[in-house]
Amino acid sequence: MSGRDHGARHAADGTGDRPDSGYTWVTACGIGEFVRRMQAIREGERPATDTSEPPRPATAMRALHAFAVERPTADLIEAAQNGHFGYRDAVSVLATAALCRSVKEAADLTSRQWEAESGPSSGDTPKTDDIIRDIARQRTVPDVAAFVRECRTLGKDPLVSKTLCAFTHRSSGRRNLDKALLYLALRDEDCAGEAAELLRRTLAAIDEDATERTAGTGPAEQLDDLVGALHEISPSERILEEWIDGQLRDLGGVSDTIRLVVRLIAGRPPGPDTLAAHVGGAWGRYEIIPLCAQLSTRAPEKCVLVREHLASRRDVRELAEIVADWRASENLAKTTRELLKDIVARGTARTDGPRPLGDLDDLDRSLRHVRADPECGRMLRLVAAEHVDGRSGADLAALLHRIERRGDRWRAAQTIAERLTARALGADSEVGGVLVAYIGALREARDAHTIDTTLKEVADFSHSGQDHRAWVALIADVADRLHRAGLTADGTNLLERCLENEQRVTPEDVGLVVRRLRGAMAESAHWRALLSATVGRWTDAHQRDGAVRELRAAGFHAEAAAVDG
Repeated sequence: MSGRDHGARHAADGTGDRPDSGYTWVTACGIGEFVRRMQAIREGERPATDTSEPPRPATAMRALHAFAVERPTADLIEAAQNGHFGYRDAVSVLATAALCRSVKEAADLTSRQWEAESGPSSGDTPKTDDIIRDIARQRTVPDVAAFVRECRTLGKDPLVSKTLCAFTHRSSGRRNLDKALLYLALRDEDCAGEAAELLRRTLAAIDEDATERTAGTGPAEQLDDLVGALHEISPSERILEEWIDGQLRDLGGVSDTIRLVVRLIAGRPPGPDTLAAHVGGAWGRYEIIPLCAQLSTRAPEKCVLVREHLASRRDVRELAEIVADWRASENLAKTTRELLKDIVARGTARTDGPRPLGDLDDLDRSLRHVRADPECGRMLRLVAAEHVDGRSGADLAALLHRIERRGDRWRAAQTIAERLTARALGADSEVGGVLVAYIGALREARDAHTIDTTLKEVADFSHSGQDHRAWVALIADVADRLHRAGLTADGTNLLERCLENEQRVTPEDVGLVVRRLRGAMAESAHWRALLSATVGRWTDAHQRDGAVRELRAAGFHAEAAAVDG
């Protein structure tokens, strides 16, 4: 006979007379008798004869298991609470019952144990806490959700709180996937409030980990894992974002929610961030301003990310209110200009092109309406004029002339000229046309000063590091376009500024310019006079002769004669 069979026989009645009855004796004897027999088995004694036997702790363990599964709940509570069992045996029996019985029975057992253990003078419930920890860690997620529902039905809200705490605790062993599954399971059990509380506790636990940033397991990775799990099991929902919006409806907890979101966004890795996108695109002025103010000191790059999402909004009245509050914020005031730049460019929606002029006019009026600092309107007009990407020449001229102060307008004109030239030198073939249209609009507005500023910038090639040949090609292209558009004086002005600079222009450059302009100006006496007055007056005779040879070799004999004349 094996040791296990021998132990089972002795466990049956304490004397070994009924070897086939298994553990049925556990249900037949009183609690005190069970405890005495179980202890004798564990210690190696035969109760009937008081003689020694080998200790059989595993048999005692199986007897405790049978007791936990087969005895009524009232017996379990009595045995655990009234000194029959030692603490460890009591917890083992209660936890075994809670794990092996139905969810409804487990909830009833836990509730009754909690009532028995927590008196009016004691807030400690260690056995209850142990039971709940085992349920939270070892039962399936659907069982845990049903357990929470049963506890709520019984009116035992503290047990609900204890269960959620145990499930989300950092030592629970539960993965973020388990927590995401429990969130959905709780909602399915009509426990929406408990689901929201579970998510709050989960995020709080992730936030606590921010002080222990271990490579690969830090809060950023954990949050990504949680968000990924929620999205995988419910792809059509934005659960985290919806939960946060729900938390904001609790006015007493708005500040805490904002601080939590700040920490979550600040801890995310670089790159696209759905939480930052949601916050920037949806939060109102009273939430977005304190959030960005905190991010600006904790994680400035994340503040920029939220700001860019914010700037993509379409409602200009809403944007005006945010700009006004942004300017009034001690932490954000210095970046108001950057915010306005993003708004003009439409932030993360830059691919749609800059904001139309009508929207900018409405935003300017809205800033006045909400009594924003007048400096906001001034900065808006400046940054709107200086944003050249995606603008037509006519729009650039119109925006420039909306700037009220003369000094501001001059600086903006300089910036526009620099940016257009830089883009044109960057091989953007469309910018030459924009430049010419811009000069044409300025000519219609009789703004000779800005035209002169623009032509000077193009001709001076102030952008060091740019390709020299690209600059010469740009001069030729713009001059040709100006002449064909009827802006002959401006085209000539540009050519004069370029060709008279013998320190920069080479004989090969002269050939390139003539080759491009000859089609429009070949029969013009003014064209030959221009060459004579510029290249023909170079003080370096070697360079001048080189230009003549270059022109003759290309077949441009009239132009060569004008230079050599």
